[in-house]
Amino acid sequence: MTSPLPTLPGPTAARCCAPAVGADPALDADRLAAVAKALSEPVRVRILDVLRRSPEAVCQCELVALFDMKQSLLSHHLRKLVDAGLVDVRRRHRWAYYSPAEDALEELIAWLT
Repeated sequence: MTSPLPTLPGPTAARCCAPAVGADPALDADRLAAVAKALSEPVRVRILDVLRRSPEAVCQCELVALFDMKQSLLSHHLRKLVDAGLVDVRRRHRWAYYSPAEDALEELIAWLT
């Protein structure tokens, strides 16, 4: 048998005031959640940081050496960033070059501020 939870003093639900702000119908919550999920791995944040600070696109071979991980694992992390729209990829011969997607970081910054 469970005992009832204690009731704290205060207004009833019917008398409680409305929230100061409402839901934003223009908010693309699915998009922001996808971005947050892509950035949930610290190595992806580090990869994106390298890309955003680089004056030009970074070759995958440079990232393999920089992060000391197998190419297949690095490709997995890069694919997550690309799928979230945070990173663009361009193929040149057998190599892939990565750079931050235009306006992707601005979108995230605008929401956070």
